[in-house]
Amino acid sequence: MSMDTLKSLVVAIDFTDGSKAALAEAVRIAKWNRASLRAVHVVESLVLADLEEALGGADPDLRENVLEDTRKAWREFATSVPGSESVEFDLRVDQPSEGVASAVEASGADLLVMGLQGTGEGNGAGTVATHAVRRSRVKTMLVRQDHTGPFRRIVVAVDFSPTSREALFAAMRLAAQDDAEVHAVHVFNPPWLRLHYRSATPQAAPDYRKQFMDALSRRIESFCAPDDPETRWVKPTFHVLENRNHGYGIVEFAVANGADLVALGTRGRANLRDFFLGSTAERVVRDAPCSVLTVPPAS
Repeated sequence: MSMDTLKSLVVAIDFTDGSKAALAEAVRIAKWNRASLRAVHVVESLVLADLEEALGGADPDLRENVLEDTRKAWREFATSVPGSESVEFDLRVDQPSEGVASAVEASGADLLVMGLQGTGEGNGAGTVATHAVRRSRVKTMLVRQDHTGPFRRIVVAVDFSPTSREALFAAMRLAAQDDAEVHAVHVFNPPWLRLHYRSATPQAAPDYRKQFMDALSRRIESFCAPDDPETRWVKPTFHVLENRNHGYGIVEFAVANGADLVALGTRGRANLRDFFLGSTAERVVRDAPCSVLTVPPAS
């Protein structure tokens, strides 16, 4: 299986520093892939309705004036990011995550790019970003507002699923673009701590532990063997890590190794809270110290 070149990107704009970083990254990726790029901003319908009600019809042109002010804000915003002056601007009135999702669907985009944090939000992923990832049917890159320029160290979460293989492909393509390191990481919950019907102990027999780790090391190297000519020269470094929580293990590794991007697949779970975004992806999107690239299941 080879990786397709990206053909169309959508970048979500909310005029924050986070979306400025997202716009710069989207421009850079679109240029390298020779892809089209569309920026979308969603004016929240409930806020607009509340404003219209509060003014009681005093300004009959309120809606159009707000939209025109937003278009003007975009023109000023675009001048602050080199290369974005000619980017097409899509302005919508909707619920934010719904509006972004519909813009992605309408444009047939291969990649959605947005800031990791939104207006008034803390260090973790913003509410709109998290909701967008949950319902996205395309790859989604959440860009930290302090990220600039090429990625240098990319961590890929590998769980041997088809989705994590797609995440690996996407990461290797970015590595080829940016001449970045790729660290393929498999985090496992030790079976000797989970087989409660046996006399499990925190310390497994050394020979068994080594045999288990060696088997996983061979498996991840085989799983990550490149099969695309464009990225065949990208040589990932492989890591097999023991941790009771897969998401926490990925975040911990990213922090310890100074990663500026984590790539991983999203998967549905039986748990209702994690139905649209797997529990590992939920943890990484929430706690990652860097930008995040999520890849949804093909189905």
